[in-house]
Amino acid sequence: MTECCVPSRPKAGRGASYREVLVSAETVATLIGSVFLAAGWGLVWMGSDLSRWSYLAAALIAGAPIGKSCIDSLRAKRISVESLVAIAITASLLIGEYHAGAVVAVMLLGGGVLEQLTVTRTRQALASLLIKMPQTALVRRGETEREVPVSEVAIGDRVVVRVGERAPVDGTVIAGESAVDESPITGESLPVDKSVGDTVFAGSINLSGVLEMTAEKIGGETTLGRIVRLVEEAQASQAPIQRLADKYAQWYVPTALTIAAIVWALTGDIVRGITVLIVFCPCALVLATPTAIVASIGHAARRVILVKGGAFMEAIGQIHLVAFDKTGTLTVGKPQVTQVVPLDNISPLELLRLAASAERFSEHPLGQAIKRAAESQGLPLLEPLGFRSFAGRGVEAQLNGARVLIGRLSWLMGQGITLSPEGQRLTAELEAQGHTVLPIAVNGGIVGLIAVSDVLRPEAKQAVARLKGQGIRVLMLTGDNERVANAIAAEAGIEEKHANLLPEDKLRLVWGWQAQNLKVAFIGDGVNDAPALTAADIGIAMGAAGTDVALEISDVAFLSDDLTKMPEVVALSRRTLSVIRQNIWFSVAVNIASVIAAGMKWIDPVWGAFIHEGSAMAVIMNAMRLLR
Repeated sequence: MTECCVPSRPKAGRGASYREVLVSAETVATLIGSVFLAAGWGLVWMGSDLSRWSYLAAALIAGAPIGKSCIDSLRAKRISVESLVAIAITASLLIGEYHAGAVVAVMLLGGGVLEQLTVTRTRQALASLLIKMPQTALVRRGETEREVPVSEVAIGDRVVVRVGERAPVDGTVIAGESAVDESPITGESLPVDKSVGDTVFAGSINLSGVLEMTAEKIGGETTLGRIVRLVEEAQASQAPIQRLADKYAQWYVPTALTIAAIVWALTGDIVRGITVLIVFCPCALVLATPTAIVASIGHAARRVILVKGGAFMEAIGQIHLVAFDKTGTLTVGKPQVTQVVPLDNISPLELLRLAASAERFSEHPLGQAIKRAAESQGLPLLEPLGFRSFAGRGVEAQLNGARVLIGRLSWLMGQGITLSPEGQRLTAELEAQGHTVLPIAVNGGIVGLIAVSDVLRPEAKQAVARLKGQGIRVLMLTGDNERVANAIAAEAGIEEKHANLLPEDKLRLVWGWQAQNLKVAFIGDGVNDAPALTAADIGIAMGAAGTDVALEISDVAFLSDDLTKMPEVVALSRRTLSVIRQNIWFSVAVNIASVIAAGMKWIDPVWGAFIHEGSAMAVIMNAMRLLR
């Protein structure tokens, strides 16, 4: 769709820059035409008859790009809205109304340029997300380091990122430690510590130490590059409500010509007919909707919410139901030690130190969680001797001459170790709350319990409450058992939940809700929830930065692990729909009122041009509120 009264427009993608708009043929024609129009006004003031020729020059120069666009459309067998303007200008000149023709041509072409600059601004609002990428990279090849253009970096190259520099590529750290600011990509407000084995995104800022990493993604394939491309494609897309406006706009040309002919026939005044053509051009209707879509997608991108098309931006505000995956979505996705319960004459810290020392060489996720808990407390670990791991059951280690076992209670009981009645009671209570309980035995006697669970995200309860406040039904889907599902759902404030689900079970639930004419949004991690994400009316990937599957299959991606983005994007979508409806009703009302005024000769072609441009700019400015 072309911008109304703007003969040319950059192809979909990055859109025009301010410089490209300012040096375009349309802008040059507007400036020259404005000079001749102003000269005509000056000559009138001086009483010179040359004013007519100055007006004629202004009309021809400013009208030329509009006429070219009209001809191009006719060659493509398409009637464009510019046809109305071209006919109105031509008719004005044929009846000797050079002044009216000049004002119409300069006003409408100049207004189109202003509209293009406005749209360019909304597209370039994305620049707050797209920080300046480094143009060069420090690459280590062999024993030498050399600064090379980023375009020359190859996958597998060893890239050095110094303090204060931005990472030029996506890569994995192979040497060094540092705090890295990832806010441009993930929205994470606090720096993230990076060490060997961690991923660093292109565009993130190295804050404290030198990092050396292996380049894994370069150029447009980096996480940031792909995000940019997806947002730009989304801004170039059209929502259903936008396509509807385009469809109706195509009827305007024959309708306007018919009404103008009727007004001329009834009044015998061709100037009134020409005025009808000018005011009836549907620029406001055609322009306002895409501007609103572009502005809202740009706003969402600045909030690290990637909406992959105008249709999705519209649909989010119309959902009836949000289904959350549990692990990695409502919860942080990592087991954490939640309680340390001594059962003997031992302190909680000493019990945690003992358990972490026994798990020191363990690779099991629960053992890793216990070690992280000890590290966070700054506890020095003991060196285990005779370490043995029993898959799915637990570990055994010798610590200071004592035999220490930690693992499943059934495994310990199989070795003749018993749990006291008090320990059994505490274990039952913790398990009822959704915790996994690991007893710790020293020399055959259980001395304490470690409770581990995947904890709820701190903002989950607030996000759920806000969604309910928006009138949206909220559910939780999980492959976990009923006991864990009940505990997490209750903590999050979710009443409806489904447990013990396989991926195909989640898919069947989504289909079932859709069969009830409910519009469903499913939010998950984008990997094992792929079937449900794809089937839902809106599939939303959580924490999608760097996750290829999530970015590809989702309709919306939250680049940060922040559940409050869900009610935020719902509110943005509803606000966008509201602005679009306001713009449509306003533009239709102005057109009807202007046609009546033109037919009654309350306004002439000059005032028609002013009203036309004023209404178009009004709805665009209204749409631009979405950028805030």
